[in-house]
Amino acid sequence: MSKHSTTHRTLSRRLAALLAVLALLAALALPVYAEAQTEAPMQTQETVETDNNGETDNNGETGSDVEAGSDVETDDKSGTNEGTGAGADTDSNDTNDNALPSTTGDSNTTADDAANDTPQTLPADNIDTTAGKTTTNDTLDTMDEDEDAKQDIVTRSADDAETAGDAATDNGTAAYSYPAWVYVAVADNFGAGWTVKFNSNKAKENEQENWLVKQSMVEQRTLYDGRRVFGFELTQENCPNNGYSRIQFLPWYGNDQQNPIYEASSTWMDIENFANKLYDAKKGEWVNDYKPFDPTNHTAFSGKTMAFKNAGTDELTSVVAHFYEKNEDGSFSEVATQELNNIPVGTKKEFKIPTEKPCGFVQFTAGESANKISSLYNFYGQEVGTGEESFLFDETNCFCFVYTEKASNWTKGSEGRTICYDATFSKLSLDTANAIPSIVGGDVYYYLTGPNKTALFGKMTKQSDDLYYIDGVDEDYDHIIFAARKTGDNGIKPDNLARSGESTANLEIPSADQYAFPCFYADTGDDSTYKSDTNNQRDGYWAEVNTLRNAEANKADKTVVDVLPAKFKADSSTKYIDTTLYDYYSDWELNGNNRDTYAHNFSGDGKDPNAFSAHRNWVPFRQFDQAVSDYYLSAGAFGSNNSVLYPIYTGHFQPQEFNFKSFAELSGALNLFGFTNGRAFMAANNSALCAKTDDNRTEYYDYTFRGIVADQEVNGQPIMRGTENGTNKLVEPHFNEDFLKGNNSKKAKLGDVYENVSFPFTQADVFGEKVKYWAFDAADTTLYLKQDSSDNSSDNSYFLQKSQNRTASENRVSNSDVKKENDKPTYGFFPFNETIPDGAQASNYNYGFGAKLQFNFTLTENGKVKSDDGGEDVPIKFFFSGDDDVWVFIDGQLVLDVGGAHGKASGLLEFGASGDKNTVTPYVSKVKIGGTANLNSGNLGNSNDWDNKVKKTITYQGSNNKNEKIDFYYAGDTGDTIEYDKGTTHTLTMYYMERGMWESNMAIAFNFPDSNELQVQKIVDDRNVNDLFVGCFDDQRLFNFTIRNQATHYGTTPAANDAVTTINLLEPNKSTPDKKDFTTTVPSKTDTGGENRFTIVKSPPSKLKVTDGTTLLNWFTELEDLTPSPGSNKNKRYGILRLDGDQTIDITGMSYLSFDVYVDSDEGDAALSNMYLELRDSKGKQKGCLGQTFIGGKDLYGQVEMHNNQWITVKLSLDDVKADDNFDKKDVKELRFGCNYPRSIYLRNIVFSSKAVPQTVTGFTTKQEDIADYGSAASGTLKPAVNAQYTSDAEKGTMVVDKNGGFVLKNKEMVTFKDQFRRGSYLSINEQVDKNLFDTHWTIYEDGMPVKSTKAGQKLTLKDNKSLSLENQTGTAPDDGRIEKVNAEGESAQKDNNHNAYDDKKPSTQNPNDNTIVFRSYANPDATDADGETQLKVVFVNTVKTGSLTIVKQQAKGSDPLKGTYHFKVRFTNVGGHALEDEAIEKEYTAKVDAPCVIKNIPVGTRFTIKEVTPTEDGSKLTNASVTGGGSGTMVLDNQTVRGSIVAGDAGDENQAVATFTNTKQELLDITGEKVWKNADNSLMTEHPATIYVQLQRRCVSETSELSWTPVPYLNEIYTRVEQKYEGMKFSFLGLPAKDYDSKNQPPYEYRVVEGSVDNEGVFHAVEDKGPITIDEKVYSVTYTVSNTAAADKSNAKQTVTITNTQQDPKFTLDVTKKSAENDGENGQQKLLAGVEFTLEKMKNDDNGKLVVDETFNKLTGVTNEHGVLMLKDNETQGFKELEAGTYRLTETKAAKDYNLLSEPITIIFSKDGKCKVGADVLTAAKPGTNYTGDAATGYTLSLTVLNRKTPALPHTGADAPSLWLLIGLPLAVAGLLILVFRYNKKGGRTR
Repeated sequence: MSKHSTTHRTLSRRLAALLAVLALLAALALPVYAEAQTEAPMQTQETVETDNNGETDNNGETGSDVEAGSDVETDDKSGTNEGTGAGADTDSNDTNDNALPSTTGDSNTTADDAANDTPQTLPADNIDTTAGKTTTNDTLDTMDEDEDAKQDIVTRSADDAETAGDAATDNGTAAYSYPAWVYVAVADNFGAGWTVKFNSNKAKENEQENWLVKQSMVEQRTLYDGRRVFGFELTQENCPNNGYSRIQFLPWYGNDQQNPIYEASSTWMDIENFANKLYDAKKGEWVNDYKPFDPTNHTAFSGKTMAFKNAGTDELTSVVAHFYEKNEDGSFSEVATQELNNIPVGTKKEFKIPTEKPCGFVQFTAGESANKISSLYNFYGQEVGTGEESFLFDETNCFCFVYTEKASNWTKGSEGRTICYDATFSKLSLDTANAIPSIVGGDVYYYLTGPNKTALFGKMTKQSDDLYYIDGVDEDYDHIIFAARKTGDNGIKPDNLARSGESTANLEIPSADQYAFPCFYADTGDDSTYKSDTNNQRDGYWAEVNTLRNAEANKADKTVVDVLPAKFKADSSTKYIDTTLYDYYSDWELNGNNRDTYAHNFSGDGKDPNAFSAHRNWVPFRQFDQAVSDYYLSAGAFGSNNSVLYPIYTGHFQPQEFNFKSFAELSGALNLFGFTNGRAFMAANNSALCAKTDDNRTEYYDYTFRGIVADQEVNGQPIMRGTENGTNKLVEPHFNEDFLKGNNSKKAKLGDVYENVSFPFTQADVFGEKVKYWAFDAADTTLYLKQDSSDNSSDNSYFLQKSQNRTASENRVSNSDVKKENDKPTYGFFPFNETIPDGAQASNYNYGFGAKLQFNFTLTENGKVKSDDGGEDVPIKFFFSGDDDVWVFIDGQLVLDVGGAHGKASGLLEFGASGDKNTVTPYVSKVKIGGTANLNSGNLGNSNDWDNKVKKTITYQGSNNKNEKIDFYYAGDTGDTIEYDKGTTHTLTMYYMERGMWESNMAIAFNFPDSNELQVQKIVDDRNVNDLFVGCFDDQRLFNFTIRNQATHYGTTPAANDAVTTINLLEPNKSTPDKKDFTTTVPSKTDTGGENRFTIVKSPPSKLKVTDGTTLLNWFTELEDLTPSPGSNKNKRYGILRLDGDQTIDITGMSYLSFDVYVDSDEGDAALSNMYLELRDSKGKQKGCLGQTFIGGKDLYGQVEMHNNQWITVKLSLDDVKADDNFDKKDVKELRFGCNYPRSIYLRNIVFSSKAVPQTVTGFTTKQEDIADYGSAASGTLKPAVNAQYTSDAEKGTMVVDKNGGFVLKNKEMVTFKDQFRRGSYLSINEQVDKNLFDTHWTIYEDGMPVKSTKAGQKLTLKDNKSLSLENQTGTAPDDGRIEKVNAEGESAQKDNNHNAYDDKKPSTQNPNDNTIVFRSYANPDATDADGETQLKVVFVNTVKTGSLTIVKQQAKGSDPLKGTYHFKVRFTNVGGHALEDEAIEKEYTAKVDAPCVIKNIPVGTRFTIKEVTPTEDGSKLTNASVTGGGSGTMVLDNQTVRGSIVAGDAGDENQAVATFTNTKQELLDITGEKVWKNADNSLMTEHPATIYVQLQRRCVSETSELSWTPVPYLNEIYTRVEQKYEGMKFSFLGLPAKDYDSKNQPPYEYRVVEGSVDNEGVFHAVEDKGPITIDEKVYSVTYTVSNTAAADKSNAKQTVTITNTQQDPKFTLDVTKKSAENDGENGQQKLLAGVEFTLEKMKNDDNGKLVVDETFNKLTGVTNEHGVLMLKDNETQGFKELEAGTYRLTETKAAKDYNLLSEPITIIFSKDGKCKVGADVLTAAKPGTNYTGDAATGYTLSLTVLNRKTPALPHTGADAPSLWLLIGLPLAVAGLLILVFRYNKKGGRTR
C-alpha cells in the first residue's frame, strides 16, 4: 500500500481528527470545580493525564472540573501524581493564596503533619495519646532435744586431752553410730514413786573395774507388758568402749537405792547387743520388740479424736482446726483443716487428727475472717519455739481444747472448772528427795475441799512434762492441796500436810472471775526442802495457766534485788561509761525472795566450820543452769555438728579431786549439757583444773580458759563457740536478754537486765608512766547500783555510786570466810550487794551477774600518747584484772579472751602502728590447756605442753601505789595481731561475768585519748502509741538534721574532703566508675492495660525548670492500681530502665540510691507509699518493693515530704532495702519504676552512691585553731558544717555531714562529733521534723546529766542575764541563750593569721530563727584544756501524736432489733504518713449496737480501710457505710467499705474519724454490673472510652409508667462515675432496700441501672434500652441485660446488670448544588442550573484490589431543581441521605442545556470515624463553617457545589471580522490537530 494511501479508512481518520479539532476549538470549555458553600476544606483536582516522563501538560489550565476558587498552575517536579501528599512542589502564588487554614505552605500537608517536620525523631511511645482512651509470698523441734542430733556421729573437741576418737582408737574399738537407747521394763514389785538409774562398768577384759557415774533414766510413755519402762541415751562419752563389762539397772527412791538390783549383764557385752533393746527385769532377758513412743513420728496420733469446747461467753462461728507440720527451716506447712462450723456456748465438738500426712501442730480460727483464737500447739509434747506451745495428746486425759476469752487449755473437757499445777520448778530433786512430783515425770496428787462438799482427792492428769490438771471441779470447791504422794484419809490432807516441800499448804483457789484456768506455780525447793518444820510446805503463786513464770511480779510485796534510789550528780573529773548489768537469779530468788533474807546459819549452833560447805550454798543456781543447759542443747546434742563446744554455768562446781561434796553428786539429776566431757567441763567451770586428763594438779586458780565464745559477734552479741557456723547461732545466754526474761525452757524470768547504767572511771597514772588512765579498781573503790531519782529522770536510768560501806563487798572463800591479804579484807565488785544484812555470809551475796561496757575510741597515728613529762610516747592500752570471764571485742571481733571461772587474772591490749595501719596485740597473764589453747601458758610446769616464757611484764600501781608486778605468759602471735585503718573510730565492748562465786575482782584501765565531743541523739517516744504499731518507729532513718557552725575564734581552716563513689544511671558520663548506656521500655499492652509510657525526655516542659540538659524520664500509665489491693498489677505498669546489651552494674559498696521525682498533677499530693522502685539482676532476682510493697519505711534514708509539681529528692538506704534470696548486687541489670495512680511522673538524677569516706581524719588534736571553721570565720555567719566527721552507735565507720549540712538519724541512734567544732563556737542544730506527726522537745546533757541551769563566766554572758533550763524544752532547734565574748580565747585568737569576723553578737540578732548553743561547758564555762574536754549531748525527743478511729454499728430505721456482735476487718497502711510499716497491718475488731469499737492511739497520718465482715452472726445485712471526720482521703469506697486517715485528737473530738455501718434485718438487694463495649460488627472493642456515667433508679413494682422511675442517690451522689480498671468497668449498688419500708404497705421495689450523659450543668440524661448515646463524638446503641437471684440464708438478693454499648456506624448526607462557572445569572451572579442529573454508586475493592461498583448498593439518582439543588428522583428528597461509611462515585450523567458534562466522576470517601475525603485529598474531620459539618450523633453532611462552563457558540453567518476569526482560529485548529494526532498516535489511537 502506498505510503500516501488515501483509502477510506485513512480519510475517515483524518476527517475524524479534523472534526475533533474543530469541536475542541468550538468548546474551549474551562474546568468544572467543586466549590464549598462557605470555605473549602481541601483541594480536589481532576486527575491530570501525564506523559511517560511524568511531566504534566496542563501548563495553562489544569483541566480540573472541581473549583477551588481560582485556576491553579502546577508543576509536578517529583514525578508523583498530585494529590498524594508526597513530593508536591507548589510554584504558584495562587496555591498559597488559596491554602486552607488547616495547611502549611505545602498545600498537601496538614497542621498536624507540620508538628513533626522538625529534625528530631521521637519514639512512638513518646506520643501522648488521648488520655480518655484505653485498650481492651523458730526454732526447729527440739523435743526430744537429743533427737535432732541422732544422725550425727558424736565427736569430742580436739582441744580435749583425750578425744572420743582417741579413746576408741586406743582400745582398738570400731566406730559405732551414736546415739542409741537402752531400756528396762521394771519388775512387778517396783514401787509407785520409784525411778531407775543406769549403772555401767566400761572396763574390758583383763582391765581393772571402771564404773561410770550413775545416770538417771527417763520414764517412757509406752509401757511394756503393762509395766513401766525407763530409758537411757547412750553416747560415745558414756559408752567410750562401745560396750560394757557390767550393766545394772538400779531402782531408786529419793536419794537411796532400792532392791532388788536388776543385773542385766555381768560379762562384756558389745553395744550392738543391747543398743535400742529392752531388758525385761521380770523375766531377766533382753527383748527386741519394744517400740518406745517417738515424739518425732507425727503419724502416731493420726486418726485419733480431738475435741473443741466453747467455754466462753459468746457463740463461736466458723470454727476451723488447722493442722500443720514444721519444715526443716522452721516454717510451717498446712496439712489439713477440719471445719467445726458454729459452736454455741457450752458445746463440745469432736474431730479427727488427719491421716493424710504427718502433722504435729494444731491451731484454731473462728469467724469469717479466720481470726486466730488459739496458740499454735505441738500436740506431741515436744519443745517448741517462740510463739508456740506444747502438750502431749492423750485421747483419754488430754484431748479437748477448752476455749475462753481469758485463756484456753487442753484438758478432758469435763464440765466444771479446771485447776492446774505447774511443776517446772518443784520437780527438781537433788540433795533432798522432796520434789513434787517425787520423780521427774511422776504423779502429782491433789486434795479438794469446799463448804458442805465431800473431799475429793487423787492423781492429777498430766498434760505435758511439767503441767498437771484436774477438770470437772465444782465451783463450790474452794481449797486444794498439791502433793508428791498420795492424798486422802490415809495420806496427805489438810490436817496432815507433808513437810519439807512435799506438799503445799491448803491453798485457796482463785475465783473464776480472776482466772479462767487457775494454775499454781510451785516454788523451787530452796528453802522448803531443807526444812522439816511442821508448817514448812512448798509455796508458790496462782496465775493463769501457760503464763510467764515470775514470782516477783505475782507474789505480794516481793523485791528480788534492792536497787535504792539516789540522785545522780555528775563529777567533771569522772568519765562515765555506758554499761548494761545482767543479774542471774538463784533458786531462792526465783521464788521471789531477796538474798538479804536468806538463812546464813547452817548448823544447830551455827559454829560448825563446815556448815556452809554444802551443795545448797555451792550450787544455788540449779534452775537457771538447767535452763542454760536446755538452751545449749537447742543447737544440737553435745559433740554434734555446730553444737556448743564449751558450756559454762553459774555456781561452785566442786571437782571430785577434792573428795568433798563434789558436783558429781548432783550431776545425774541436773544432767547439765556437756558434763560428760569430764575435765574439759570442769576446766571451764572451776578454777582448779585444766582440761588435760593426765594432769592431776589443782593449782590452776588464776589460769584462764580460752575459746568459750566465738571470734566474732553476731548482731552485736557474743556467740557460743561451736554454733557460729550453724543455723542456730547461740548468743551467750548470760548476756541474752531475751533468754533471761522468759524465752527459755523454764518459761520463767530467770534474771533481770539494767540498761543505761553510768559506770564511773577516774583518772590515775596506774602504770607509773606519767600518763593518765581512766581507771576503776574494786579493790580501792566500792560501787553499788542506784536508780536515778533526779527530777525528770526516767524510770530506767541507773548509775553506779561510790560507797564507804565496803563490808558488803568483801570477797569470800568457799566456806564463806572473808578472803584476806596481809590480814586485811579484800574487796570485789558486787553492785547488787548494798543491802545485805550485818553478819551476812556468802549465801547472801549476789554472785551471779554480768556487765557489758561499751564505748567508742579513735587511735592516734602511731597508736601512742604523749607522757605528761614530755618523755617517750606511751602505747595506748586497755587493761583488765579480775574474775571471772572477760571477753573484749573491738568492732565485733574478739581481741582479748580472759574467759573461764578463774581467780584473779589479767588481760592487756596494747596498741601501736605498722605502716598505714594501727595494730593491737593481746596479752593474758596465764592460760590453761582446754578450749582453743593447746598449751599451758604459765609457770607451773616446764614440759612440752608448757609455754613458761614471760612475754610482757607491767607494774600495776592502781590508785594507791600497789606496785603489783604482773607477768603475761600469753601474747598474741602474728595471727592474733589485729590491724585497723588509721584514723577510724572503733567500738570496744567488754563482757564481764561473775559466776564462779566467792570473789569478784575487777580492775579496768584505759588511756584512749579524749576529745571535745558533741553528741546528737534521737529518741521517739511512742509509749502512748497503740501496741499494734509498736516497732513501726524503730530502725527508721526518718529524722533529718542540719548542723551549722560559726567559729568565733581563730581563722580559716578548711574541713577535710570526702570521697564518694557514684553510679549515675541517666547520665553515665557523671559516674565515678565505668559508664553504662541504657534503654527504656514498658510492658506491652493488654486488653485493659491502658497506655504505658516510660520515655527519655529530650525537651522537658518549661514548668519543670530543667534547662541544663539533665536527662529526664517520664512515666505514665493510664489506669489506677488499687483493686483488689494496691499494687496488684505492678507487672502491667512499671517502666523499665535496662542497661544495653550485656552491660550490668555492680552496686557492692553502694549505700544509697537517690533520685529526684516530679509529679505533674493537680489532683492532690502524691505519696511515696504509692510508688515502687525495684532493681533486678540478670537472673530476675529483685531488690526493693517486694510483692505488693512500696517505697517507704526502712527503705528511706531521711524523711521525705512529697508535693506535686516540684522536684523532690528521695534517698533510699540500700542496706535496708529488702531483696530476694540470692539477689546479685554485682550483676544489676534493670531499674523498674511505677505508681498506683495514673500520674505523669518525671525522674532525674538516679544515682547510686557509697558512704562519704573522709580522705583525711582530723585525729586527736586539742589545738582549737586546727579544727575546721567550715567557712564561718571569715564570713562571721553560721555556715553548714559540710564534711564535719561523725560516728554513730548504729552504724560502722566514719561519716561526714553532707553538702547541705545534713545528717540523718533513726530512733535511739546517737552520733558523735569529736574535735569537729571549736570551743566557743555557735552551733545551730535543727531537726526537720514532721510537725503533723511529732511534738518535739530537746534536752542538753553535759557529762551524762541534763543541764538544769546556765550561768555566765569570764568567757560568755547570758542573754538578758537570764539563766535557762535546757531540759525538756519545746522546739526543734535548741537555744541556750549564751553569748560568746569576742576575746574569750584571747586577742591573738581573733587577728592576724587568726582573723575572725565574729562581732560579739549572737546569730539570732541577724536572723531571729537562728537558734544556737555555745559549744562550751555549762558546769564550768571558763574551762580550758587543762580542765578537761567539753562533752555535750543534745537529745531530741519526738513524741508521736495520735488520734482515734471509732467504728459504730447502727440499726437501720424500721429494722428489727440488732443483737449480734459485728466483725470488722481494719487495714492500716502508711503508718504515721510515712509508710513506717513493713507490711500492711490488719486486725479484726468487733462492735455492737450501742457498744462502738474505739481504736485509740493511732499515729497521725496513718491510713485505714474498714470493711464489715459478712455474713453477720445474727443474719442482719449491711445497708450503708459512712465515715465522718478524719484527714485527707477519708471517703466511702462502697456500701461495705470506708477509708481515710487519722488526725490528732482524742476519741470523741469532732475531728476524729468515725465509721458508721448500718445494718438491718429487712430484705435487701445487691446490684452488680459491668460495661461491655462492642464494635458495629458485634466484635469486642479494644479501644473505647475510659469513663461512663450510670444512675440507679427505682419504682414500686405496681407502677408501670416509664415516668415513675426515680433516681436513687448512692454514696451521696445522684449518678455514679464508672472508670476503666484492670478488671474492667464494673459498678455495684449494695444493700438496697427491697421494699418501701417507709410505706405502710411496704410495696416491693424494682431497680434498674441506666447509662446516660451528664451535661455542663451536672444534669444526668438517661438512655433507654436500645437508645443511642454519644461519647467522644461517637454514637453507641445502649442495651441492658438483667438477671436476678433470690435471697439466700444470710445473703441479699442479687441483681446482675450488663450494659452493652455497640458502636453505630455514622450516617452521611451528600448535598449537591449545581452552578454555572460564570457570572451569567441574575444580578451578575452564578447561575443555578436545573435539570442536571447525577448518579451515586458505592464502590468496593475486588479480589485484586481494584475499585469496582458494589452491586449490593442501590444506585441513587437525583436531578437538580430550579435552585440548583439536587433532589432524589424517586421521592424528591434533597441530597443523598443515610449513607454509610465507604467509597462513593458521583457521576454527572446529564448536563444543563448549553453546559458541559463533568469531565469525570468525583470519588468521595466517608470513614467510620466520621471523616471525609473528596478526590485525591486527605481525610478531613467535620468542622463548623466549612462544607463538611455535623457529628456522630446527628450525622455528617458534605455540601458539594459543582460548577460547569457553557458550551462555546460558533459565530453567526455574516459576522464581523471573519479574517480575525481565521487569523485566530486556523492556527489554533492546526495546533490542536497536530496535538491531537500526536497524542492519539502515541496512545495507540485504537478502540477495541
